[in-house]
Amino acid sequence: MRVALFTNGIWPYVIGGMQKHSYYLVKYFAMRGIEVDLYHMNKSELDIDKLDIFTESEKTYIRSFVFEFPRHGRWPWRYLSESYNYSKTLFHHFIRQDRPVDFIYTKSYTAWYALKEKRNGYSLPPIAIRLHGYEIFQPSKGLLGWYRKRLYMPLVHYLNKNADYIYSYGKGISDLIKNNIRQVEDKIIEVPTGIEPDWLVLEPGPVNTPLRFTFVGRYDIRKGVDELNKALSQLINEGQVQFEFNFIGPIPAKKQVRNKMIRYWGLVKDKVKLQEVLRNTDVFVLPSHSEGMPNVVLEAMASGAAVIATQVGAVNVMVDERNGWLIPPLDAKTLYKAMSSVLSSSPGEIAKRRIQSVERVKNEFLWEKIIDQEINQIKLRLKNLPK
Repeated sequence: MRVALFTNGIWPYVIGGMQKHSYYLVKYFAMRGIEVDLYHMNKSELDIDKLDIFTESEKTYIRSFVFEFPRHGRWPWRYLSESYNYSKTLFHHFIRQDRPVDFIYTKSYTAWYALKEKRNGYSLPPIAIRLHGYEIFQPSKGLLGWYRKRLYMPLVHYLNKNADYIYSYGKGISDLIKNNIRQVEDKIIEVPTGIEPDWLVLEPGPVNTPLRFTFVGRYDIRKGVDELNKALSQLINEGQVQFEFNFIGPIPAKKQVRNKMIRYWGLVKDKVKLQEVLRNTDVFVLPSHSEGMPNVVLEAMASGAAVIATQVGAVNVMVDERNGWLIPPLDAKTLYKAMSSVLSSSPGEIAKRRIQSVERVKNEFLWEKIIDQEINQIKLRLKNLPK
């Protein structure tokens, strides 16, 4: 079987959750003997032609085509025209190739031009789209959130209506798609993201005294840092209980809560250092307004952390009452109450949820299991093609 993968880059040449998913998708396809024609870009100083993030054995199954992402100045909606032109470049290169593929797997808006041509009668293999997290259908606040929805909503509808298949990380995302776009239920393929086994701890360490929380991410209004800061400030002002809180990621100084119980690590690129912090974490906190299926939650779970998270995107595929606490988004009071409740919980209750996090990753979210789901779903669709 041969798959073409249209992407906005793979990790580490482009940094991001979707790019990391693309990297593992290519890697594990190759490990399973699936041939991959990879269409991607480079935003790093690394030598992308070497593809030295893959083993020599894996590289025998990968053909790499690298393109520049167009740049159209600074006007607000430029990303739409850039994405359209990038998708056009990928399509024209694809149709010039000398060997057929069985399935086209696309990320973000890279299927745009191919779907337009297929709709106009051009013969192409099945095209599947995987948009990141359908944030366009999730809660947002402020003028920027409103603007994004108005700008991208028509394109999201177009891609979903015209794709042969639509990837979803799980029920939360599937429900968003079905509730906002009519008559696409039969196209949906549910496959979660995964994680590599080197993240797994054999068992979580002892519960810390004082309890230790961690947040990982950049400052972005959609990441819920403002709500988290309000919850932390309330806990600090009450002064009834001690705790430690780690912020990992680029948080501007003006958005930092100054207190001896809070530590700002800045951006941590070193995987070993990040694992060290997460493995010493009791409770990971994800207060996002919108998400897909964030890798960082799986990384925290595999490291032995329980999770407080907002019920957005496919977060509920990973977190429930067994290993954490789900709360509504955009609500600092509920976040405060959840953290306060955790702080009053017994060490035994925290330990039980931490153990469940590790077990869930081990049983459900390792890439070696996820890739089998991917391959089986593609084969099922190809089997059902009209003769």
